[in-house]
This record gives sequence, structure tokens and C-alpha cells, in this order.
Amino acid sequence: MFRRAPTRTNNSKYYDVLGVPKSAGQDELKKAYRKAAIKNHPDKGGDPEKFKEVTQAYEVLSDPVKREIYDQYGEEALKEGPRGGGGHSHFDIFDELFSGGFGGAFAGGFGGSSFRREKKQGEDVMHTLTVSLEDLYNGTNKRLSVTRDVLCTKCKG
Repeated sequence: MFRRAPTRTNNSKYYDVLGVPKSAGQDELKKAYRKAAIKNHPDKGGDPEKFKEVTQAYEVLSDPVKREIYDQYGEEALKEGPRGGGGHSHFDIFDELFSGGFGGAFAGGFGGSSFRREKKQGEDVMHTLTVSLEDLYNGTNKRLSVTRDVLCTKCKG
């Protein structure tokens, strides 16, 4: 649960890739990305690896949370993620509480049960209904009878 804090780095690789200063705003980042992406796009005869690097740089710098992590701790902190060896995310405590990490006390029990329960959904059902153009225009109501299989709650059959 307790991890060592990552060391601060002065990382400017992504800024250099896009050719923007660290103080660049969203509009400036977007403009620089588009220019670099067009220049390096593989379909336009550019280098695929350079294109991936430009795209990665833009993905990080255009997201305020990722950008803050990158500016403070560098590229390694992004690769490790908020929980992998790096520092703590502000939401770690909530993740622990609601995912059953503390026994699932707030997740509906003490067995590590999940907070969100997903209902199983069956396949989509499609029925053909024939209506005339006059019915559509006038807004006629039609009844449709649908049969479906339902599991018995007592015997599960």
C-alpha cells in the first residue's frame, strides 16, 4: 500500500518532439501536433516511429492530468501508471474503498464484492411489423406480442 515517491525530473522530451515551450496552451499544442502529424504521417511518406512519438507526446500533453504527472515525474511515471511503483493518485483511497480493497466495507459487504453490479443482458430481439404509409403519417398505435424465455427464480430452470 505504501510506495516510495518518484523522483522529480525536468523532462522536456515531449515538448521538444512537438516543438513547443512548456508554457504552451491547448491551442498551441493542437496546432503543433497537426503540423508534426502531417509531416510525419506514414501515408504521406513520413517515418512511422516519429509519427507514433508525436502522437504519444500530444496524448500526454493535451490531457491536463497526464501533463501534470509528466511535468513533475517524467515519462517513467506515466509508463508505470498511478499505482505501479510511482506515487499515489488522489483517487487511490476511493479505489480501495469501492473495489473491495478494505474488505469491501462500502461495497455492499465484507467479501471484496464489487460496488457496481452489472446486469446480464440478452441478445437484441428484432420483430418485423408491417404498417402502411397512412398509418405512419397518422400515428396509428399497433400492438406487438413478444414471447421471451425467462429463468424461474425458484428452480433456476
